[in-house]
Amino acid sequence: RVVARRVCTCAAGGARHLHGSTLGFVGLGKIGSGMVGNLTAAGAKVIVFDPHAEALTSAVHTCGATAATSAADVARQARVVLTAVPNDAVLRSVTEELLPALAARGDQPVHVSCSTVAPLTARALFEAHARQGVGYVSAPVFARPDGMRRGEATIPMSGPAWAKDLVRPVLEKTSQGVHDFGEDAGSANVVKLGGNFLIAAAIEALAEASALAESHGVDREQFVGLMSSTIFDCLIYRGYGHRVAARDHHPHPDAHFALDLGSKDVALVYEAAAAAGCPMPVASLLRDRFVAAQNAGRGKLDWSAVALRASEDAGSKQVGPALAELLAGLEAKR
Repeated sequence: RVVARRVCTCAAGGARHLHGSTLGFVGLGKIGSGMVGNLTAAGAKVIVFDPHAEALTSAVHTCGATAATSAADVARQARVVLTAVPNDAVLRSVTEELLPALAARGDQPVHVSCSTVAPLTARALFEAHARQGVGYVSAPVFARPDGMRRGEATIPMSGPAWAKDLVRPVLEKTSQGVHDFGEDAGSANVVKLGGNFLIAAAIEALAEASALAESHGVDREQFVGLMSSTIFDCLIYRGYGHRVAARDHHPHPDAHFALDLGSKDVALVYEAAAAAGCPMPVASLLRDRFVAAQNAGRGKLDWSAVALRASEDAGSKQVGPALAELLAGLEAKR
């Protein structure tokens, strides 16, 4: 039985010093770049790499990081290397380059994966690292880009105790809470998938309840505003409640998780459940909803755009113009 142990709660602006530390980071998307900014602000020297030159240049100029020429080059310069990449395939590809260089160091280095991947992937990577004397810690993050930059992430972690002891102070500098889920490297990813499933399920529930309200002539925004300020007064219902009610699914720079990525995560939930023989009928529904939304050309919108289908199914006359505006906005950005 896995029991989470609360490791740290750090208020933004608290003691966050990493002076004299050298860390590595591979993957400079919205979450990765936010983490790098927090780590350099805490005093660490951060060696970074991303295959996209623009992201690499931004991390150097905006965060004060030091550019490396490859993932292997990062590993040669830092004992602890964090990665934040979009999916299992990219993580495996990065690891193929990163692991030999870490193993060659001979100083018990650690790879910290901050990506949302399948628990089976995490366990396989843990074994591959252990065979070469390298620690592997799963530490996927719950955060929006703006929250990550403020150090407000929540991070479940799992892996070997010695490796977690080494990386815990690092993770504390870019989060408001680090939660230890034991030594099974897959456990933290199960937690992340479970959390993302709950968010997706909340979006679908908001979508259906809003469609019900609208179909009876009740103002959907007023309805959701009441729910999210009273009996469902919490972060997810407030934030996604507004998006669903107002049909605001634009890919805002600081508050955006692409529907394509959400579909990937829901598929991972479904696969993890199937592997464990755990029925999840709501996950089956969500998987179909996300695939249908992708097929309708909505993959680059915020993942809350999956909620549009409930309005369409209910025959809403307002959803058509709202959808046209959303898709026109995507075209304008291309």
